[in-house]
Amino acid sequence: MRIALLGLGLIGGSIARALKEDPTRAGAFDDTPLTLVAWLPSDVTAKSDGDAASVDQVARTIAEAVDGASLVVVCMPAMAIPAVLDELVICRRSGRLLESAVITDIASTKRWIIAEASKRGLRFCGSHPMTAVSEIAASEPDAGLFVGSPWVIVPGPHAGGGAALVERLATSCGARPIMMEAELYDAAVAAVSHLPLLLSVALVEAIATGLGSDDADGWGVSHLLASGAWDAVTKLARGSDQVGADILATNAREVRRKLTALRLELERWDARLIAAENDPAAGSRDIQSRLNLARTTLEELG
Repeated sequence: MRIALLGLGLIGGSIARALKEDPTRAGAFDDTPLTLVAWLPSDVTAKSDGDAASVDQVARTIAEAVDGASLVVVCMPAMAIPAVLDELVICRRSGRLLESAVITDIASTKRWIIAEASKRGLRFCGSHPMTAVSEIAASEPDAGLFVGSPWVIVPGPHAGGGAALVERLATSCGARPIMMEAELYDAAVAAVSHLPLLLSVALVEAIATGLGSDDADGWGVSHLLASGAWDAVTKLARGSDQVGADILATNAREVRRKLTALRLELERWDARLIAAENDPAAGSRDIQSRLNLARTTLEELG
C-alpha cells in the first residue's frame, strides 16, 4: 500500500516513524508492502536526515506523491489545506489520484476543513491525533508520540467507507481511534486545547506588554522572578504562531462560546478577591474551597 504524507512536521514525521517502527506491535498496516512517500512545501525542508529516512521517497510535487496512493494524509496548518485540496482535485482529474483514495488531515479543527473538502467533492475523512505534546510546540518527530492517545476521526459527507482506513492508520500508530461529528469535536477541543492557547497568549500580552507593564512594578521586575508557574502557563504561547492562528481563526465560533463562560468565571473570581481584600481570613477560606473543588474535579476526571 502506498501512503502519501503531504508535509513532514511533528505530526507527519511522527506518523512516518510510527508506521515504520510499529511502537505497539500492532502489526503490518496492510497485507501488501508499505510505501511511504512525502511531499514538502517549497519553503520547508526536512528538519533532519532522520525525517527523510523515515519515508521511502520524497516527491517533488503533490501529484508525484499521491500517484497511486490509497491514503493521503495532509499534514499542514489549517489555512494551507484548501490550496492542497485544490491540487488534489487536479490530481484526481488527471488520474494521478485514485478515485478510491481516501484523504485525511491532522489539523486541530474539523468543521471548516470538512466543509472545504466537501465543496470539492473529495473522498475526505478528517482526523486529529490528540497527543501529550502540543502540535504548536516545537518538537522532534517521535514514533511513540501517539501511543495510548485519542485519535479523533470525523468522516466527511463523501468519505464512504474511508473512515475504516483512517482508523487503521490510528491504530497502527498506537492511538485509540474515536469517531465524532465535526461540530461536537470542534466544541470539545475549543475547551481543552484552543481556549488554553488563547489564555496563554493573553497572559503574555497582559503582563509583558499590556497596561502597566512599563510601571516600576511591571514586567521589568516580574520577568526576573518568572519561573515554573510562568513557564507552565505560557508554554503554548511559545509555539508556532502560524499553527496557533489557524486554529483560533477556523474555530473562532466555538472558542468565543468558551471564552464567554470563562469571562463569567473570572468575574466571580474578581468578586472573591475583592472580598479577600476586606477580610483576608474569610477570603482565604472561600478561595481554598474553590481551589479544592478544582483539584477534586481534575482528580475525578483522572
